[in-house]
Amino acid sequence: MSETITDFAVRLIAGHDGGPLVESVPAHLVPADRAAAYAIQDAIIAQLGAVGGWKVMAGGEGEPMCSPIPANRYFEDGASVSSSRHNFVLAEVEIAVKLGLDLPAGADAAAVEAAIASIHPVLEMVGSPFVDRDVIDANAKIGDLQSNGAVIVGPALDMAIKPALATLKARLRLDGSEVKSTDSGASWEAIVEALRWLAGHAAARGLPLAAGQVIITGARVLAPHSPAGLVEGDMGSWGKVTARMTY
Repeated sequence: MSETITDFAVRLIAGHDGGPLVESVPAHLVPADRAAAYAIQDAIIAQLGAVGGWKVMAGGEGEPMCSPIPANRYFEDGASVSSSRHNFVLAEVEIAVKLGLDLPAGADAAAVEAAIASIHPVLEMVGSPFVDRDVIDANAKIGDLQSNGAVIVGPALDMAIKPALATLKARLRLDGSEVKSTDSGASWEAIVEALRWLAGHAAARGLPLAAGQVIITGARVLAPHSPAGLVEGDMGSWGKVTARMTY
């Protein structure tokens, strides 16, 4: 009997949580397009339950790429997380927004801004449930919640940061040493527009944006993190986010 999309979703979840890694994607389940990739995402969320937020690429060309993120993959600043158990392969420094209000489909830019309660520095830990991530079809990795492994949410930033976001200096530090930095990223306007689009997309998938959710908006800097114990996303005088990795 052919493996079902639900069976495949269960294997992906297990691979992210210390279970057997997935060697390959069954040919009949390799997503032909983004819609098929999103169907795999939906199958994963159906198994894991509550959505804690989303990831969406703000500031890019064309329709943004996105995925829901399960609530159990969010951690507080300073959390200790097992990199080996969850097979983390990359650390990314990002900007996130936390919703204070539900955000329905059709919301305009003003409604999006009104719904945003706070802005945060975050670390997204990219995880791989695959034996060899490099040989896996790109759409299949989108289906795997865009390779999300965990999100560590730092303290809220001063809202005055909004006009500085497009040229924000962001650094990734591993065990105290800077490994990557940037001074560019999605602007506040691009983030608001990405959320405006996401509100409609999420509602259409039966997973509407809700108060309390944290939405990450795309990597600013990223690098392999292993075997560092301390991972930091530093945004200078604005603030930072940290996580401790165990192996």
